[in-house]
Amino acid sequence: MKLIKDKIYIKIIFFGTALAGKTTSLQWLFDNIIPDKMKITDDITSIKTSFGQTLLFDFVPIQLGNNIILRMYTATGQDYYRSTRKMLFEEADGIFFIIDSQKEELEHNQEFVDEFKNYLSNIKGVKDADVIVIFNKHDLKEVYTPDYLKEKLGLKNYPYFKASAVTGENLKQAFIAMLEKVLSRLKEKGIA
Repeated sequence: MKLIKDKIYIKIIFFGTALAGKTTSLQWLFDNIIPDKMKITDDITSIKTSFGQTLLFDFVPIQLGNNIILRMYTATGQDYYRSTRKMLFEEADGIFFIIDSQKEELEHNQEFVDEFKNYLSNIKGVKDADVIVIFNKHDLKEVYTPDYLKEKLGLKNYPYFKASAVTGENLKQAFIAMLEKVLSRLKEKGIA
């Protein structure tokens, strides 16, 4: 959380493998959950490749209150841009770890869990960030259950939601849970 003049800035990251559903999750929340009066921009700011994948990040700021601004980013999933992910994680207040629940993505998910654990110990402020795991793509067949994935990937210590970024299943609940966590920390610090 950054305090600049009279404003509090909260940083939330959507992290996960390429095509896990980070941008789709953020877009669904922006289109369906965020009231227009809280939107600082008309759309998500995106830098995309020619075939539609996030190149560096997606960004959307939300006005939560008179002095609280929530800044939400998606971290690119392409391995080529790993260094930009690392920079984006600095001073994150909350992390949505988006897991692609498709069976064929298990190994790729494990690589990102390993990267995430490295960030927890080596990037300023990340170990204090609130983490919520979203097991995405449960609108598809050939997916692992959240219980299997959280055990297999070593994510059992984090709250989680079984979700579909396409249909919006459980995204609202995950978003509310994250807001409750970060706003609770603000109150504990006597900031809000």
